[in-house]
Amino acid sequence: MSGGMVEEAKARHAYRETGDAPRAPLGELGQGRHIRVEAADDGVFHGYCHSGRAAARSYGGAVLAQALDAAHRTVDDDRVVHSLHAYFLRALSPERPVRYEPEVVRDGRSYSMRQVTAFQDGKESLTMSVSFKQPQNGGSWRQPGMPDVPGPEGLGNGWAHRPQDHPLSTSVEYREVPLERDPDAGRIDRYAWMRTTGALPDEPGLHAGVLAYICDAPLAPTALVAYGEPRPRGISLASLDHAMWFHRPVRADAWLLFACHSVVAGDGRTLAHGEFWTREGELVASVTQEALLHVPAPR
Repeated sequence: MSGGMVEEAKARHAYRETGDAPRAPLGELGQGRHIRVEAADDGVFHGYCHSGRAAARSYGGAVLAQALDAAHRTVDDDRVVHSLHAYFLRALSPERPVRYEPEVVRDGRSYSMRQVTAFQDGKESLTMSVSFKQPQNGGSWRQPGMPDVPGPEGLGNGWAHRPQDHPLSTSVEYREVPLERDPDAGRIDRYAWMRTTGALPDEPGLHAGVLAYICDAPLAPTALVAYGEPRPRGISLASLDHAMWFHRPVRADAWLLFACHSVVAGDGRTLAHGEFWTREGELVASVTQEALLHVPAPR
């Protein structure tokens, strides 16, 4: 593709200004920490994924973001991610490197498909299909109205249960709307405002990676609200699969409302849906995640 066409595509995908201007200097995620992978000579990529709720297990959002980065590094600059579908196959250790092997499935006129497999200790740990596309002009947007919840100002720190030096606590601001707990509700809704600590550069792929990174933290754990989230004792929760759709250009260093809905739990599993909204009411991304949920039988 010619340089002029690439620049035109970038211009069509340019970020629009929001009410929250990017903040300098760059934060941890703006510098690529936890998101970026390193290229190896054999055409694959390597990275480390920090721990999540359990110190011995890697945080799933870091694995998602790094696999997405590995896929993004293999497509032309004029193509942006619009969807991903991933399966978590084995738990990863934060102490050892992860090897990401991207495979070119197809490059069409407007869309590109990649398959990425993550390995640790020679074993498959995650598989992800990622689709990229050229931005298009024309057409109109249809979407529902944004949830009517308070803004982030004055809300409490949703990371209060995490150590202050945990990578999520230091790289992402998280302000949670107070929950209305109903133990008999079939559906659990919770809302939180999220943005990176510090600014991000104007790189669409990095902003998409940040959304993949942050969404794994509150989504499936919404099911734990029924058992005393954030740290119910004796209950196991682990991601099984994860899907995301990126609808519009987004700035992850401006406040985004993450609306999480835990819709069903049973058979040792739970399913949740989530949407990211700008303060201007634009729906920018949707997420669905299924997780293992083991609740001990009452004695």
